[in-house]
Amino acid sequence: MTLPRLLASLLALACTLPAFAGMEKESHSSRGGFFFAMLTPDVEQVIARFNDKAPLQQLAQHCNTGKAVFALQTGAKYQCKAEVFKNASGAEQWESAGVTVQGLARQSDRREYGLFSLTPPATPGWDVRKIEPEHRTGLQAYLQSDTRRFGWLQPQLRWESALSVRLPQATADARTTLVVPGKVVRDVNAFYEAQRHHVFVRKQDAYVYMGEVPGAPDGYVDIDGNDLPGLVVEEGCDGWCISLWSLTGGLRQLGTFGGH
Repeated sequence: MTLPRLLASLLALACTLPAFAGMEKESHSSRGGFFFAMLTPDVEQVIARFNDKAPLQQLAQHCNTGKAVFALQTGAKYQCKAEVFKNASGAEQWESAGVTVQGLARQSDRREYGLFSLTPPATPGWDVRKIEPEHRTGLQAYLQSDTRRFGWLQPQLRWESALSVRLPQATADARTTLVVPGKVVRDVNAFYEAQRHHVFVRKQDAYVYMGEVPGAPDGYVDIDGNDLPGLVVEEGCDGWCISLWSLTGGLRQLGTFGGH
């Protein structure tokens, strides 16, 4: 290949591929139908990725045929666009797509992200309040009943900031999620600071420890269509460090959002 042709190929490649990781905001989801994007009026693309190409193709087709997406924190409807990247020969590359949304403008000057779904959430808002005294007493008794398992955890918990999360107008037999702040982790050299939070589920008078999330919940969202919320968790870092967690079937991470 001659030098001019080589330079032309490299230029075409640079114009069709997304920027290197760390320069772009990136959304990754292990479950199709969910993605992070910047809120209006911010029009910066977020690079959306999934574990395989089928959910990415579904997202691109959904957005580019004019169908609406929904902000899970509010239930608000948005329009979306998905740019499918191509290689130097013009073939579509299904590793990622550049996504933007347009809709209700954010209410502050601070740049904000949103978690979006291809379908409207059954529960756009959760009943979040300070933990009730009887729930705190019951949870403390649960922890004290097994000091071998929870002895390390009890000194870390900050009960004054503990929260209760449940469905609006929940029935008597509905589960309640209890979120209790724990220790603060700092790494000054890495510009990192986050407070671990511990998650429990209460059903009637029984308690179950679900596990620890790495930061503070920034929102509670309906991702499973039941009485357990998904947790959108934020860690303090040099940029955006957001993760999405599900409680259904056990605590597990479903997605991330990061970048500068």
